[in-house]
Amino acid sequence: MFYVVVVLLTLLIAPSAFAADQLFLCEDGTYTNIAERMCPPYAPKGVVMIAPQGATFASVRSMFPEAEPKAAGFPDPVSVCNLYKEWQMLNLRTGGGITFTNTQDIPRWLSLSRIFTAIGAPHCD
Repeated sequence: MFYVVVVLLTLLIAPSAFAADQLFLCEDGTYTNIAERMCPPYAPKGVVMIAPQGATFASVRSMFPEAEPKAAGFPDPVSVCNLYKEWQMLNLRTGGGITFTNTQDIPRWLSLSRIFTAIGAPHCD
């Protein structure tokens, strides 16, 4: 967590430290200050907090808002059954994920297989 804060602060402080330099965010997730690479300008979001010298992460933790716990929402059974039927059709069409004639089926089959191999077959009518 500490490294994420340091990296985030570094990315947010860098544009303000050198006002003449502008950062650009490229499609591959990298940042650059070279405009010729056709990356859109990076607009930082959020607030920059600078910890006093010698401060530890534990001592400044109170400045960060606590994450609110989210209630786990369960999907409705009809949509789970529809996804399972889709996965069964993909299994038939791809020979159980062995032969893909359509490359667009690969990520969908992988996602659905992760779900249903983890939870098993739902009870559908």
